[in-house]
Amino acid sequence: MKGFHKPFVKDLKAATANMENIKKMEEPTDRTCEKCAKPMVIKWGRYGRFMACSGYPDCKNTQEIATVVNGSGGGKPGASSSESPAIPEDHGTCEKCGSAMVLRKGRFGPFIACSAYPKCRNTKKIAMDKEGKITITKKPDRILDESCPQCRKPLAVKDGRFGEFTACSNYPECKYIKLKEVGLDCPREGCGGRIVERRSRRGRVFFGCNSYPKCDFVTWYRPVAESCPSCGNPYVLEKITKRDGTTLFCDHEGCGYKKAVNS
Repeated sequence: MKGFHKPFVKDLKAATANMENIKKMEEPTDRTCEKCAKPMVIKWGRYGRFMACSGYPDCKNTQEIATVVNGSGGGKPGASSSESPAIPEDHGTCEKCGSAMVLRKGRFGPFIACSAYPKCRNTKKIAMDKEGKITITKKPDRILDESCPQCRKPLAVKDGRFGEFTACSNYPECKYIKLKEVGLDCPREGCGGRIVERRSRRGRVFFGCNSYPKCDFVTWYRPVAESCPSCGNPYVLEKITKRDGTTLFCDHEGCGYKKAVNS
């Protein structure tokens, strides 16, 4: 351990004193900001290089760089001219507001978004091959004959991060989302709500009452509209694991009912 620690501390001190902070470096470009007309510069962020307005923080306009570096999107500050960033590609116009669509990167990878964000939040999922060719993978909205209960505009089936969901076609003016029911009334006495399927921020499915926050009934397991034969509870829960398969069990306090279900 000592043999590692002493050289490491020496190298760390040298790096602290001499290493350049690339996040503070800026490379000038010949492009101007479409929002304030100031020069755009190249900066470094957690996902690599990007274009930003030199007027930051007064103007927070940014653009992804469509780099072409020997078939990759790498590049380093001060690199040769063969690694110069390409002008951001034309990704069409937003069908919701008419603004230009631009390439951006997020925690789940690259995507195309409206340049008018945050006024317009239109986005499209994409797939990018090794040569940088972009293919839009997000399915177009499928309009339904059902009306939104809040604004009376048509509902639509949308393609989201975790798959398809039904929501108001008038988003973002109307943020109504139709939750998927499991066919069970809320078991809380006097509630009158219905149990629906929801997702956590990390995408994990759970089940709760549609009267939330008035009713805080919640469970990680799918409720089944079947009375417990042991205690009479109005529902049982369905648990699925690789080892045991599908199991029905009762979560009522003091009841140990459990039943394996043949697949």
